[in-house]
Amino acid sequence: MNELGEFLKNERLKKGMTLEEIQEITKIRTRYLKAIEEGDFSVMPASVYAKGFVKSYAEALGLNGNEVVKKYEYLFREKEKEEIAVTSTQSYMKERRDFSQFFLILKRAIILVLIVGIIGYGFYYVVNQVKKGIAPLPQQKQSEVSTAPDEKTSLPQQETATQQEVKTTVEKVSVTSKKIEYKVLPASQSYKVDISVPGQKCWFSVKVDGLVVYEGLMTNGMSKTFDVKNSIDILMGYPPDVKITVDGVELPRVDVAAPVTIILHT
Repeated sequence: MNELGEFLKNERLKKGMTLEEIQEITKIRTRYLKAIEEGDFSVMPASVYAKGFVKSYAEALGLNGNEVVKKYEYLFREKEKEEIAVTSTQSYMKERRDFSQFFLILKRAIILVLIVGIIGYGFYYVVNQVKKGIAPLPQQKQSEVSTAPDEKTSLPQQETATQQEVKTTVEKVSVTSKKIEYKVLPASQSYKVDISVPGQKCWFSVKVDGLVVYEGLMTNGMSKTFDVKNSIDILMGYPPDVKITVDGVELPRVDVAAPVTIILHT
């Protein structure tokens, strides 16, 4: 693991650059840059961060970022295996909780069916007694009969008006120092996410519906649009320089000067 860090450190020293200068160029905090040089990737929250940071570091030194990442790809594969093992354990615990909740829902459904059955039997009994002439048939007021057609006529118009007013809504679900999660209720079967950089620059890793569709550095004035069906994960190296909108709805700016992942899902 130290080979990668020593290589980048030597290249930096050859160019006479400090870690603070690299930080200014890449917007990556010096603690992460120092960890890369020391080969300590344990401080990275995920392997995709390490890849992105190494790529940006290499590009700041005038190197080919993609080639450097490919050369040391095996380092990141080991970290991804560890993350997959942790995720599998978490998924197993979640499945156990979901199984218990299934029985709770089933129990409630059975109770609901019994209640509906009792009410239905009571209604059937009353109707049957009315047919036999035992119970009197309630008289319907003339005013209720005369207003019924108007109510039926106005109903489709109200439904049409409601359908025309449907818009995409975005609701914040959870916030941590490294992740912000949103719930999206799209107006159609998919929604558009626009990412732009009104600030100086920011490195991104974008995953749409489970697939990585973009990784790279965007500078001032650049923007990208993604069509999303279910979910999108946006990893940002320097969030304060970024603007994100969902079907025209702008998300709150993130002022944290450290990598943050924004997760949107339906």
